[in-house]
Amino acid sequence: MIQRKQTLWLLLSVICAGLTFKFPFYNGTVTGTEGLAGATMNAASNIWLTLLTGFIAALGLITIFLYKDRKLQLRLTFLGLVAAVGLIALYFSYMKEFQTGGIAITALLSLLVVVGFFFALKGIRRDQKLIRNLDRLR
Repeated sequence: MIQRKQTLWLLLSVICAGLTFKFPFYNGTVTGTEGLAGATMNAASNIWLTLLTGFIAALGLITIFLYKDRKLQLRLTFLGLVAAVGLIALYFSYMKEFQTGGIAITALLSLLVVVGFFFALKGIRRDQKLIRNLDRLR
């Protein structure tokens, strides 16, 4: 299980999704009456960000242990990829609540979640192709 490349990519996605709870995606000044300066937006800032990030992390962790059922693993990895892209879109939609500020360097963690799911998807497809070729040789 751990020898497979996609397991490592999925583990990277899970770790990066967990780290987005701690590190900010965006730093700035919140729009409002007093304009709270130094505010940050991370996965714990909003209920929808928290739920989607938790779902992505749990999905990645569950998918790691489905190595015997490649079809289901492929579907769940694709679902995780779509959810991770949706999470980034959700972050950008919540950036409208800030007057000024900028994207933090730790926003790369969210991008690494997408990259991890993408490369895990490639690895699972490569395994399926290898199994099909081995079955053809029998």
